[in-house]
Amino acid sequence: MGTLVSDYGVNSFKHFMAYKNAIMADDETLIKSFRRSMDLGAIPTVHAENGELVFQLQQEMLSKGITGPEGHPMSRPPAVEGEAANRAIRIAEVMNVPIYVVHVSCKESLEAITRARNEGQLVYGEVLAGHLIVDDSVYRHPDAEFSAAHVMSPPFRSKEHQAALWQGLQSGNLQTTATDHCCFCSDQKAAGKDDFTKIPNGTAGVEDRLAVIWDEGVNTGRLTMNEFVAATSTNAAKIFNIYPRKGSVSVGADADLVVWDPKGTRTISAKTHHQNIDFNIFEGRTVTGIPSHTISRGKLVWANGVLDAVRGAGKYVDRPPFNPMFDGLKKYAEVNTPTAVNSD
Repeated sequence: MGTLVSDYGVNSFKHFMAYKNAIMADDETLIKSFRRSMDLGAIPTVHAENGELVFQLQQEMLSKGITGPEGHPMSRPPAVEGEAANRAIRIAEVMNVPIYVVHVSCKESLEAITRARNEGQLVYGEVLAGHLIVDDSVYRHPDAEFSAAHVMSPPFRSKEHQAALWQGLQSGNLQTTATDHCCFCSDQKAAGKDDFTKIPNGTAGVEDRLAVIWDEGVNTGRLTMNEFVAATSTNAAKIFNIYPRKGSVSVGADADLVVWDPKGTRTISAKTHHQNIDFNIFEGRTVTGIPSHTISRGKLVWANGVLDAVRGAGKYVDRPPFNPMFDGLKKYAEVNTPTAVNSD
């Protein structure tokens, strides 16, 4: 971790609380890693799902003969996510380190974040475009292949949770949007046709994130244009310490710009998207508000529907550690640490 921060410009570490028998981080790992992150000036991020609970519920579903994609959300109810989010946040509180909760999908996680922020804790929350727009009815579709294509973790939730997530974004308790872009084509998803636990977890969406959030956020009056920019760009740059180089239109910032056409329209489809996957979770949705031009490092790479990107042209961006903010947190911890009393 020290080498990554000092030599490679890494200032965040992701911790998976899910996926037992694979990459699940237990409490000991979280505590030790959070402490090390604090020392290095890096921010811990967490995928919040109780991996042990998920594993036990998966076995329960299978024992009942529930093997199809519908078993995926049934084995990952909102409470499983809420418990993990609350536990990670409370561990971060004790370790006195900021924390970033990725892909918040339910009211329970949002409530844990909101409570901690109201108490003055440095907690940040991210919501996925998919969780804002796609609901859990996709897992009850008569076509199992269609349902399998939507298997991701945390799973898509009911409209009730979607409404809460929009409110979290509007209130500022959720600061960023993402897609957790992870492509699996239908032949790969078919690995779990007889056992939902073997369906690769992941969906795509990075190409459509801005357009669907504008259409469902700005066009409906949920978000202002400035709030849209903050949630899709500026806030992430600030949280991960690369502002104003990124997330800012200003002298000295990188020439990475999107020109937005608020009246432009596009119908999203796997047949026309550029993502390397044969399915689109926003398939058939017509959005109003699309990018007309994209400039990357001063070069025009997208213009009126024509892509002109060059493989390998991307450049790694170092993210400096958060030493000033973290030093302040350490001083706060020292001031607020109870003094030991000698019972003698």
